[in-house]
Parts: sequence; C-alpha cells; structure tokens
Amino acid sequence: MDKVKIFKRAFGDLIRIGKRYYILFFSQSLANYSLPFIGFIYMTRIVDALSRSNMGVVPSLVFQYLSILLVLQLIAGWLEPLVDNEESLFLRKLFAEPNKKMLSMHYHYAESSEVREQLEIINRSMMSSQSSLPMLNVRIKEMMPGVISVIWGITLLTPLFKVNVSSLPDGFMWMHPVVILAVFVTLIGISIVIQTKISKKSSERLTEMLSELKLSNAIFFYEDQILEDVKSGKEIRLYNLTDKMIANKKRDSNHTEKLLSSNYKKFRRMIIPTSGLFHIMTYLTYAYVGILVLLGTLPVALIIQLSSALSRMISALPDVIQHGMMMISSPEELKSYYAFMDLPDEEVVGSLPVEKRLDNDYTFDIENLSFAYPGSEEFVLKNITEAFEVGKKYAIVGENGSGKTTFIKLLTRLYEPTEGKIKMNKIDTKKYDLKEYFNLFGVVFQDYHLVGFSLGQNISVAPTYDKERVMATLVKVGLGTFVRTLPDQLDTYLGTEFNDSGVNVSAGQEQKIAIARSLYKDAPVMILDEPTAALDPLTEFEIYQNFDKLVQDKTAFYISHRLSSSKFCDEVLVFDKGEIIQRGSHEDLVKTEGKYQDLWNAQAQYYQ
Repeated sequence: MDKVKIFKRAFGDLIRIGKRYYILFFSQSLANYSLPFIGFIYMTRIVDALSRSNMGVVPSLVFQYLSILLVLQLIAGWLEPLVDNEESLFLRKLFAEPNKKMLSMHYHYAESSEVREQLEIINRSMMSSQSSLPMLNVRIKEMMPGVISVIWGITLLTPLFKVNVSSLPDGFMWMHPVVILAVFVTLIGISIVIQTKISKKSSERLTEMLSELKLSNAIFFYEDQILEDVKSGKEIRLYNLTDKMIANKKRDSNHTEKLLSSNYKKFRRMIIPTSGLFHIMTYLTYAYVGILVLLGTLPVALIIQLSSALSRMISALPDVIQHGMMMISSPEELKSYYAFMDLPDEEVVGSLPVEKRLDNDYTFDIENLSFAYPGSEEFVLKNITEAFEVGKKYAIVGENGSGKTTFIKLLTRLYEPTEGKIKMNKIDTKKYDLKEYFNLFGVVFQDYHLVGFSLGQNISVAPTYDKERVMATLVKVGLGTFVRTLPDQLDTYLGTEFNDSGVNVSAGQEQKIAIARSLYKDAPVMILDEPTAALDPLTEFEIYQNFDKLVQDKTAFYISHRLSSSKFCDEVLVFDKGEIIQRGSHEDLVKTEGKYQDLWNAQAQYYQ
C-alpha cells in the first residue's frame, strides 16, 4: 500500500467514524477563529469612513460588526458542548476499532499469539505513534486554527495584488503585484522545502525516540497491569518487591523525560531557519504596504487590515506546514495498523437456516477432514473421517497437542477445514447461517471467561433474563445455596470493576458458573473442553459425571487429556498427532493394546 493510498484511507476512516464530530468541529472552529478577521475588516471600514469624514455610516458599521460578533460567539458557544461530547464518542469508537476487528476476523487469527501481540502494540501506539489515527486527529485539531488563519489572511491580503500599476511612479515598477507575488511564492516554496526537510528530520528523530522508548513503554505498561491486579499484591509484599517496583517506575520516568528533553532541544534548533525566513517575509510585506500607502496607491485604512491579517497568517503558516508534514511523514505505523485491519473476516458463506428440532436430531459426519493454520504447510489434523449419532456421549482423549481442541473448533465452525467437509444432517455446514449454527452448541472451553457483570447476566449472556430459570440452572450445578447467601443474589456483580459491592468467587465456583452458562443456553450439542484441567483427577471426574446427568439425552463431547469421562461415555475417540487412531467403548479399548490402554494404565489409580 503506497503512501498516498494509505493516508487517503486513513483520512477516509477518520471521516467515516467521526463524520458528525468533524462537521461540528469545523463549524465551531470557523466561528471561533474567524472573529479577529471580521474585526480587521470592520475596523478598516470604520477607519476609512472616519478618514473620509463619513460619520453617518460609522454607527451602522459598528452595529453590523457587533451583531456578527454576537452571532459567531453564540454559534461557537452553542457548539462547544456538542463538539466535546461528539469528540468523546468519536475517540471511543476510534480506539475500539482494532478490538472490534478481533471480533470479526477469522477466529484462528484472533487467537494467534502474533495477532494478539499486534493488537497490543497498536493499542499502545495509538497516542504515541506519529501516524496513528488518533494522532492524525490531534494534528487536524492543531492545524485547524492555522488553516483558517491562512485562508482568511490570503483573502484579506488580496488588495495588495490589485494595485493600479499605472499609479506607480517611474522607477517603482519592481513593486508590480506580479513581481511581489512571485517573490512571495518563491519564499513560501523555499520555506515549505525547508520545513519538509525539518519535519522529515524531526519525524526520523521522533521515530528513533519512540523506538528507544518501545521497550521502556512495554515494561511500563506491563508493570502497570501488575500493579492494577490486586492478586499480585501478595507476591510484591512477600518477596519485598515494593521498593524495586517504585525504583523501576522512577527509572522509566527519568529515561522518558531525558529523551523528550533531548528531542525538544534538537527540534528547537531545527526550526530556527524557517522561523527566520517567515520573519523576513513579514518585514518585506510591511515595507511593501508602507511604500504603497506613501505612494498613495493604497488607502491608509487598509494598513489595519493588511498588517493584522499578515501578522496572523505569517504566525500560523509555519505551524500549518509543520503539522501537515509531520502528519504524512511516518506511514509505517499506519501500514502495520492496516495490515492488522485487513486480516480476513469470518466469511459469510452460508445463509441456510438451521432447522429447529424439538427432538435435537442433529447428526454430524466428518469426511476427509484436514486442517493447517494459515501460512503453515503442517497439518494439525489429518484425514479424519467419522460419524456422530444423536444423543450419544463421546469422550475425546489424547495427550496435550494431539488435536482435540482443534477438532472441536472445527466442529463448531470457529475454524473452517483446510481440506474435507463437516456435514450436519447430510448438508455441508458451510451452507448454514453461521450465527444459527453457533446456536447448536453449548461449550465450556478450558479458557472460559466470566465478565464483570451480574451473576444472572453471566449465566444468560443478556442484560435481561428469566430469573427462575437462571436460579434453577445454578441449583443444578450445586450453586443454589451459595447464591442465596449473596446480598443481591442473581444481581450480585462478579468482581468490583463496575460495582463496589461485587464478589470474588473461587476457581471451583467460576467453573460451575461457566458450566451453568452452557446449560442455560439449552443447546442440542454440549461440549466440555477441559474446563477442569487445573483440578485433581477425582474432582474432575465428579464434575464430568454430574454434567453428564444434567445434559440427559443430548449429544455431548467431553475433551480431556485425562480419562475422567471415558467410563460413562458411549464411545471414546483417541487422538494422537492430529489423527484418530482408536475408536470404541471404554471396555473394548482398555482391553486392546494401543494408546488408550497405555493412557488408562497410567491414570487408572485415580478412577478405581
């Protein structure tokens, strides 16, 4: 993506996300920063009227000026709270864009450690990178007063270039407007070239500085996360890390301050040439105006308009050029941002609705299924062909890394097959509407996540819910008594992120809440993917056995590298190195030489 295209896309995204904000902001800025120039125009007219002894028009001019002034001030004041509110909403949306992308991209990208690291870097650099979208917005805001001043300045300076050349005395033709305009254009061109080089050097220096700060910032943010985590307080105190943490924070702050100070000093030295050039332009213009007035080719009153407009424009122009050059000088961060944003989204391939069946009659057939992660030629699953019947319980076992969870993610369409097909009721699952297909599964993964909302909302995954049904589900998983002891029962918040009266539950209670959530969904296919891996084998066996009673006649898959679910399941599938190497009942497989028998013999003591 070349530089022009990437910035065109960036500015397009800013307008797309913050269209209403920019309309209000530009309107407010125009009202605010036009006030002094309106004053220059009317002061010139009033002085001109006074110099001509035309006193009759002065009250009218004063009234016009005060009326326009009042209207512009009222508009600016009325828009200010609207702009502030819209800016807050706009920035929220802007910072949320990368996180929204995580929800829409293919899941195998979203769970990739490289992609998550990309997201972390993007979020960290949002307010530090030269070319991040929020910083482009900052540049636009900082440029706006200058841009308006330059436009007004050029407009009010037009009388300089409309001088009647025939009124110039002999020997003063060098003051011809075309000559003066050519000098000005040349000087501005030189200043732009100088400013571009300065901005490039400044940008390079800033990039170097940010590169130097990258590790420091990473450590700073990591330490902040540790300090924000209440649980880390125990280790910090017990291992006497308090002084070390404080020293680290102080060292990072001093390092950052030193780099910023050094960068500022270099920047100040760099802007001296362009600042001097603009001062020369100012003095030349003042001299030009003065000579024209003395020669009688310009009215005396125009000195106010021309000198004031010139002063404003000359002081604004360096900032406009600098911010403009800085804005487009470092596209690398934007390239990384859009490389992330261009990762493939989940494909909306199918549109076929999933048939709603009261008998939960959904069969699954796997045909020559293979899967490799994007960019990898190594297959994680290889040539799997299996069929799963309605209402049966399946134990999926194997050592860590054998492909068990990957298989479940393919079955649930979090992943799509690299080769082969998965069919549901004889139809390729890709043909079904993805959201409707997701509704077929109630899953508890090993890395399940509870949110800081109320207990009832965690179970129902909705802001409103059937309280009786939620409570009945919690009773089934053995949390009924616990919930009744809570001050707000189902309305009790988990954690204190959003409510100070929230509670922290134990790991075992968290697992039961996650299981209750899957049961509340009442999906026809239930899956437990090692949510109890951190528990001892006997406790895991009890939880799996209890869950099996709760799912009753639904199809269920129990995934574990331990064999706690094998004895009460109808069939066991043994995964090894991405293949299913054995399938059968526990009773048959335990008597047959092979992987399952080895696994069982190694763990049998826990299930006797």
